[in-house]
Amino acid sequence: MKKLFYSMFIAAALITSCSSDDDSGSTPVAGEFSNSPVSGVIYGEQFTIGGGKATSIELNDVPSFYIYLNQNNINCDDSVSNPIWISVPSEVGVYERQEGEMTLQFRDVNGESFEGSSDAKIEITEITETMITGKVMGDGFDEGENSINGTFSVQYCPL
Repeated sequence: MKKLFYSMFIAAALITSCSSDDDSGSTPVAGEFSNSPVSGVIYGEQFTIGGGKATSIELNDVPSFYIYLNQNNINCDDSVSNPIWISVPSEVGVYERQEGEMTLQFRDVNGESFEGSSDAKIEITEITETMITGKVMGDGFDEGENSINGTFSVQYCPL
């Protein structure tokens, strides 16, 4: 009887440990939005937001923004390679990559490579005549190479 009880205990422990390992990759974007300024890694290099800008565009008949995030402070007239490029509807709300509501691109400013996000989520919290404010988190195909999370407030540059 002891052998039967011991065998059942071992079997139950093995089943429990295996199921928790299988579930670990099921969360597309781990955690919550950070309340710190956007930071992370872009093509393996540390990134912390220094500035950005937003412009209006219409995507599939939906009024939208292109939001560019940069390590440096940039103005509306600056034409620089921005390491983060986001497209999102131009309304306050939460938008997810998996739902096809937004896109997030990572760009290697030291080369010509760029990569889309596998998982991303953005919350636009405020839109004024001069600023777009929100939160973003997302990972590239290799989150050790491309991954960001945090808050932003960028200048709105109307066309």
